[in-house]
Amino acid sequence: MEILVSMIIFSLLVMSFAALIVTGKRYIASSRARIAGGEIGKYFLDPLQLQVRQDQWGNNCLSAGINCDTANWIDPSSGIVYTPAYNFSDVNNLRKLKLTLTWNEPQ
Repeated sequence: MEILVSMIIFSLLVMSFAALIVTGKRYIASSRARIAGGEIGKYFLDPLQLQVRQDQWGNNCLSAGINCDTANWIDPSSGIVYTPAYNFSDVNNLRKLKLTLTWNEPQ
């Protein structure tokens, strides 16, 4: 009887430890996706910095307030698809750009 009770307690401990590992793995994958999203955001913003020139102003997507290149980016290591969306607004005679990246959380 004692062996049966100890086996049940041991199996409960092992199952809870396995659930902890799975939850930790999911949290790490989510954190990696957020970190990659920050780096990929810089990838989408860097080309726009080249367009902020006075001699070209009025002939690019920033001055026109339209969406610039919004092609999706696929992370080759995880297969997550990042989708950019640009939002333009005028604040005190300055053009404000907000980049929003969306992606599906890894499973």
